[in-house]
Amino acid sequence: MCRRNIKTNFYHYLPGVAMIRLPWGGRHTAVFILVFFVWMSYAKIEVPVFLLSGQSNMTGYANGSALTADQKKNVDNVKIYMDLVWEGDAAKMKKWVTLGPGFGSNASNIGPELYLGRTLSDSMPGKKFALIKCCSGSTYLGKATDWLPPSSNNGTGGTLYNKMTGVIDAALKTFTTAFDTAQYTPKWAGFVWLQGEFDAYDLTLSNAYQKNLTNLINDIRSQVKVADLPVIIPMIDAQAQWTNNVIVRAAEVAVTKSLKNVDTLDTKGYPTDGTHYTAPGQVKIGTVTAQRWMKMKYISVPIADRYSFPSVAEGTTRAAPFSQSMFLDLSGRKISAANRPLSKNGILIKITTTTGNSQGYKKITVEN
Repeated sequence: MCRRNIKTNFYHYLPGVAMIRLPWGGRHTAVFILVFFVWMSYAKIEVPVFLLSGQSNMTGYANGSALTADQKKNVDNVKIYMDLVWEGDAAKMKKWVTLGPGFGSNASNIGPELYLGRTLSDSMPGKKFALIKCCSGSTYLGKATDWLPPSSNNGTGGTLYNKMTGVIDAALKTFTTAFDTAQYTPKWAGFVWLQGEFDAYDLTLSNAYQKNLTNLINDIRSQVKVADLPVIIPMIDAQAQWTNNVIVRAAEVAVTKSLKNVDTLDTKGYPTDGTHYTAPGQVKIGTVTAQRWMKMKYISVPIADRYSFPSVAEGTTRAAPFSQSMFLDLSGRKISAANRPLSKNGILIKITTTTGNSQGYKKITVEN
C-alpha cells in the first residue's frame, strides 16, 4: 500500500482515499470496491446527522421531571443544534450542545430527540451522532406561512421551510464546535418528521397532505443532496380532536409506499395529555424511531479489507459474488450482499490499462 507516485482522477467529494498498487499483467479491466468513510487512518470518521422537524409534538411538551435519574443523564456521544421559532430554552438555542433533557418547549421539557439519541448511542457504543432540530408548534405543512415545500408552491418554500434550510446551513457551518473536524466529518443519515395535527383540522389541507409530504421529503433530500436519505414519520395520533386524522394518517402510510427509504411508526395509543405526548410517549417515539432507522437498509456500501481487495469480472453488475461481511451501512452494520446492484449501492473503482506509469500504477476513476 502506498500513496506516492499514483495518478488519480477522483471526484472532489471523496476525501481521504488510500491508493492502490497492483502487479499488472496483460491488458484487462479490474473492478475494485472500497469504502471511503472507514478507509484505514486516512479518512475522517463520519458522524451521522439527523434532521428533526415538525410541530409541537416534535418540539416536545412532555415534562422531563417524569423521567428517572438514569433517563435524565446526558448522552455524551450525541450533540444537538436546536433553533425553534417561539418555543425552547434560549440558553440552548443556535449552538451545538450535548444531548440531555430540556430540548423541548422549555428547559424542563423533552421531545423525541432525547431517546432517539440515547437509543442510537446505546445501540452503537462509541459512535458519535448529531441532531439538528427545527420545529414550531401550531403550524401547517400546507400553508405558505409555515412548512409548505417549494415543490408545492412553484419553487417557493414556506416561511418555516426556509427557516429550516437556514438552520441546517448554520448548524453545519458551526459543526466544528460540536466535534473536532480534524477527526470527524458530518454525514447525512436521516430526517424525522412529526407533524400533521393542524392540517387534519382542514379538509382541504388533509386531502393535500400526501402530495405535500411527498414534496417535502423530495425537497429535503434535494436540499441535503442525498437522494435516498432515510425518512421516519411518527404518525399523528388518532384522537378525535384531529378532525381528519384518518386522512392524514393514511397519507403518511401512502408516502412510504410511493417513496423508497421512508418508514412510519404508529403512535396511536401512546400516552398523551389529550393533545401532547407525555414523557413515556416521547420516550417511546424516540426509541422506536431509532429502532426503525437501524432496521433500514440504505446507503449500503461494500468494504474491502485493508490488505486484500475483492475483485469481480468485467461487466459484473451485482454483488452476489461477495460475502455478507463485505457490506456495511452508514453505521457499520452488516447487511446482505446478495443481488444488490453495485451501481446503486456501491462505489465502483475501475482500474484500466490505458494509463499508468512504469511502476504499474493505474489511473483510477470513480463511477456512481
